[in-house]
Amino acid sequence: MTPDPHSEIIRRLRCAAGHLNAVVEMTESGKPSEQMLHQLDAVQGALRAAMNRMIASEVQASEAIILNSPSSKERVVELKRLQSLYTNFVHRFHHQNEVSHDRNTF
Repeated sequence: MTPDPHSEIIRRLRCAAGHLNAVVEMTESGKPSEQMLHQLDAVQGALRAAMNRMIASEVQASEAIILNSPSSKERVVELKRLQSLYTNFVHRFHHQNEVSHDRNTF
């Protein structure tokens, strides 16, 4: 049985929150940066996983509407919504990569 997408997303977000809380506690107690960076990497991984699952869930919901709706207007509206979601995601992804690349250039 496939897990409910919303409960899976919530689980991943709680995981990210737990790692982030650990970073706050480590910072407050003066732990070495290496340990905090490891936890921050885990936060990013959990957030990426939640975002990917959320996008997959949206695509599945849109697919059902686009393929099954008797209304051509509803199909077009849903296709445009999905296209906008995809465009925003790709734009953010490329922007993050550009910023990351710029920071790695000394």
